[in-house]
Amino acid sequence: MQIDNEQTENQIIQKRSLKEVKRWMLELNEISQECNDIEMNGLEGDHLSKEITAILENNKMIHQTLLEYKNVLDNPTECIDLACDLFFYKEHKKNRNLFIEHFNDYKKLKKEYDLI
Repeated sequence: MQIDNEQTENQIIQKRSLKEVKRWMLELNEISQECNDIEMNGLEGDHLSKEITAILENNKMIHQTLLEYKNVLDNPTECIDLACDLFFYKEHKKNRNLFIEHFNDYKKLKKEYDLI
């Protein structure tokens, strides 16, 4: 990521946040693909099938949430006060935690069913 000397700290943080969100969205796409592969290979039992379906549904919901957040980040905002800065910080932290929890749940499922 190239940093322009003219950019404010806030703009730099927003660019980094955008890059991170795009990476999370790619990870979500990979999770969807892996789940679809598991279903296509008929590896799932009844219980695993329900869990894969839940992972896919949650994946779609998180992807949509991140897409909306990405659209906000695509239009850089110059914060003029601490409240604005805190909003972006809290929003990013909330989305990061949402993604990480989902990603860890998926890794746990893969390990539980020896799909690694």
